[in-house]
Amino acid sequence: MEIFDGKTEAANLDNFISKKVTELIHEGSLKDLLIIQIGDNPVSEKYLQLKVKLCDKLCIPVHVHKLDEHRTDFEIVSNVKALFHNQKVGGGIIQLPLPRQSLSCILDLIPLEKDIDILSKKAQVRYYCGDFRLLSPVVRAVKSFIEKYKIDVKGKRVIIIGKGFLVGKPVGHYLRSAGADVHIIDCYEKRNTLDCHLLVLSAGVPGLVFPKDIVKGCSVVDFGSSIVEGKTIGDLNQSGDLSHLKYVSFSPGGMGPLVVRFLLMNHLGM
Repeated sequence: MEIFDGKTEAANLDNFISKKVTELIHEGSLKDLLIIQIGDNPVSEKYLQLKVKLCDKLCIPVHVHKLDEHRTDFEIVSNVKALFHNQKVGGGIIQLPLPRQSLSCILDLIPLEKDIDILSKKAQVRYYCGDFRLLSPVVRAVKSFIEKYKIDVKGKRVIIIGKGFLVGKPVGHYLRSAGADVHIIDCYEKRNTLDCHLLVLSAGVPGLVFPKDIVKGCSVVDFGSSIVEGKTIGDLNQSGDLSHLKYVSFSPGGMGPLVVRFLLMNHLGM
């Protein structure tokens, strides 16, 4: 088994990002990154601060705007429109999760040219119609994993556990486009054998999948992220024997560092 070291890969990306930032500063064309957070959520706050810290490290101007969730939908919509209308903003995101269902349409207020997370309907329609000029940070992370290890997915069975719109659905679409035989499982029952060439986990259920239930030679990418007693736990149960697996990206420390970097690279046009 070979472990994918997300932190080392991320450090390599930081070098490319720094060079790009230097070029844009020299050209006078470096624009601001906008992050909007609606309401207070301890988990999203953690990831927000990671983004801000990385932007500061890489000299990318970032502006965080926190909106009170107790404001009316109309007030929040008006604020979001105004923030994205700012010509100094080159790209932006709305931090998830949102505090209430009535605000789900808020993602569609992100202008297509500034939607670096591929969350608005316009951006998703473009992607699912086969336009891969801009991939979501999550898809780019999976792409980098399979390219690093030269994993040929064409004609191979791929199982994705979790069909969410952030990981399961877009990753499945990308891998199908690459010729993979993709199967998405939304409700996985423990102890069931997973017979596939590549396994992508995104259920958000800590320790859901046991290594012994994964066939020999399978590669695993774990996007699962749950907080248990103050620790981040992935979907892959790491207590069992993992030696029969081929390439494994654990959570935390695997895909997470890459996803944040690819978000910034989308913002910078890389």
